[in-house]
Amino acid sequence: MKRLKFMKDRYGFDMLFLAITALCLLIALLTRTVLWRIPHLSTSGILGVTGLTMLINVSRVFSKDITRREAENIRFTLFINKLIGKGGKKSSYITNNKGYTPLSQLKSARPKAVYCECGCKLDVPQGSGIKIVVCPVCGKRSSVKNR
Repeated sequence: MKRLKFMKDRYGFDMLFLAITALCLLIALLTRTVLWRIPHLSTSGILGVTGLTMLINVSRVFSKDITRREAENIRFTLFINKLIGKGGKKSSYITNNKGYTPLSQLKSARPKAVYCECGCKLDVPQGSGIKIVVCPVCGKRSSVKNR
């Protein structure tokens, strides 16, 4: 149970994490097989930079700043969709001329978090109207109005 509580308010894994991990593993594999033959190239430096990149990438998984991590993942997904041509429908996220999605828009798109008196974050079902939510920790019933 303690492991579940540790990851409770953390961001977790997403597509950006998987892409950076795959890229780092590919660079490490190429460094060990092909690039070590180039005389003026430091393979230990390349492996050090990829290791540092992986540490930063893993720190994203354990981050508590969920809105920023979501914004990074949405920007990455929009970039990949433009790159491979899967634009299809226009996204509901407005990107400005600099190519990133403003955090203020992402924060307003997410529903507000609802907390119980005991401090536990409650899961509110989607839809409009008044919902009755039961706290999983203390068992108290709360009515929540969705918009």
